[in-house]
Amino acid sequence: MDKSELKKIGILGGTFDPPHLAHLRIAEEVREIWKLNKIFFIPAGSPPHKKEGSISSFEDRLQMVKLAIEGNPHFEVLDIERNIIPSYTLKTLQKLEEIYPESEKYLIIGWDSFCEFETWWNYEKFLDYTNILVVPRGIKTWEEAEANFYNKIRELWGDDDKALKKVFFCKTTFFDISSSLIRKLVSEERSIRYLVLEKVFFYIKEKGLYK
Repeated sequence: MDKSELKKIGILGGTFDPPHLAHLRIAEEVREIWKLNKIFFIPAGSPPHKKEGSISSFEDRLQMVKLAIEGNPHFEVLDIERNIIPSYTLKTLQKLEEIYPESEKYLIIGWDSFCEFETWWNYEKFLDYTNILVVPRGIKTWEEAEANFYNKIRELWGDDDKALKKVFFCKTTFFDISSSLIRKLVSEERSIRYLVLEKVFFYIKEKGLYK
């Protein structure tokens, strides 16, 4: 797809250690709801909140994402955080603005991350580069998040009208799947089938990850 056709792009970052079915399904639902032309999966290079050596290599995580999204023309993986150290999201957004200046951008984050958004490096500048779509990760009911959503926006951006026009709660399916759960299951020699795609399952097995 030519850059000129990418009117609206989604941005889904994370360690993807490993990528699982919830990542894929949430991305697909967001793409459909917001009529996005493309979702970019961006594996974190060197996350500032992770201890060095606590996550799998960038190459392994990049390869697993490639396997997970293979065959979907609306999904694409970008390795632009490979050399961004530490990999602050704002720096990634600025890089994407250089590459896709004409595209409207939508950063996809979980409710649990949004609740800690004030800890993100220069979070107050994010709205200069992207819209923010908050999906229901880490909650049990819609009411739990919706009751606090606008309060959180005011806490982060005060009475800035821009925030109300650029930050949205996106009702996607609830999934109680996490990469940490998958790593724990592997370490306990339990099955992770149907939590990850088969190609990712076999990659983890072949590489001996999470043992």
